[in-house]
Amino acid sequence: MKMPLLIDLTHKKVVIVGGGKVASRKAQTLSNYSQHIIVISPTINDAIQVLIKQHKVVWKRKQFEVGDVEHADFVVAATNQPEVNKQVQQAIPKHTLFNHASEAESGDVSFPSTFNRDRLSISVSTDGASPKLTKNIIEQLKVLYPSSYVPFIQFLYTSRQIIKRLNISHKQQQRLLMQITEIEYLDIAKQQQFLEWLKTFK
Repeated sequence: MKMPLLIDLTHKKVVIVGGGKVASRKAQTLSNYSQHIIVISPTINDAIQVLIKQHKVVWKRKQFEVGDVEHADFVVAATNQPEVNKQVQQAIPKHTLFNHASEAESGDVSFPSTFNRDRLSISVSTDGASPKLTKNIIEQLKVLYPSSYVPFIQFLYTSRQIIKRLNISHKQQQRLLMQITEIEYLDIAKQQQFLEWLKTFK
């Protein structure tokens, strides 16, 4: 069983082996989180070409070699050739995280389905058991947490920064932090009133 984690990939070296549809989906997703993505493949599709033009990935036009993943922090095997994917898996250094795009159970990292509401990130995974169920759950969660949560999440963040600096007891801080999670604060007017009220503290 895999443990859900949030990982900062900003400055980590990511290597994707493959240049087709699956590889491009992984590249698109990872380009939102990493600044150092290398695609290893003799050919690539149009979607990866776009990412290259946007300077989101670097393409190395070549067949996979063991040295390609020697210094990688995260590797994705996403070719349509099982023997190549197996070579990639066998070449992974001990410290490197690995995702096998077509066999989720073979790697130590899985890609969950994810959606965001500003700083709120919600992910769902069945670890390859049923992508359709995962998609259905995500759609239900999008209804439960609509776009109105975007200003609400930002309000919570701003309020927390202010509250943590107030010269009040820890218990009082926790009471305020709990108070602002109540549903009434989804209303922007209520948010503004609360922030104005915080300004009264010296």
